[in-house]
Amino acid sequence: MFNKYKKGEYGYMDSYKKSRLIISLIFAAMISFIVITMLFMFGSTQRIMVIFAILLVLPFSKFLIGYIMCSTFKPLSKERYEKLSGETKEATGNMLYDVVITRTEGMKFYQSMYICNSRIYAFTDDKRFSDNKKSYETWIKECINGTKFDYTIKVFSDLDEYIKKVNSVSAANDKIVKIDKHIVERILVTCV
Repeated sequence: MFNKYKKGEYGYMDSYKKSRLIISLIFAAMISFIVITMLFMFGSTQRIMVIFAILLVLPFSKFLIGYIMCSTFKPLSKERYEKLSGETKEATGNMLYDVVITRTEGMKFYQSMYICNSRIYAFTDDKRFSDNKKSYETWIKECINGTKFDYTIKVFSDLDEYIKKVNSVSAANDKIVKIDKHIVERILVTCV
């Protein structure tokens, strides 16, 4: 609604968080308005109009939880984004930004993800990455699980190493390009 970026574009996460917060505040204002109006008009909230306020609590909660869950995710700074996009402009694959893969166990945030020629390279500077590096790769693997395609998956926490690896990937043939597009769609479907 208020989100002006598509999934996978740089700036998506900031826009997503802002839109969720704005919508939550609108719902909170509507709920407050109904309750306060009832108190002033009738002296209590024991009227049928309170049902409208109760019904607004569910969408309010949905958008507030969406904001809270993603509030700790920090996208690439403008300088790091410009460095990454400038040094990988020759790369022929699919570069995604602000990728949040969701599962029942939680969420993992990747500042950037590159998909090309049966390879998926991702970058995250999450402080928890060093403790469980393998789990970040496993989440991507399980995200594309169910496809018959085998991808090499590697997650980096060093931006320079990530850029070097992205630039080392050779261009894919037309058949692999179509498969890569399918994998990109599969990943974006599981994203916030």
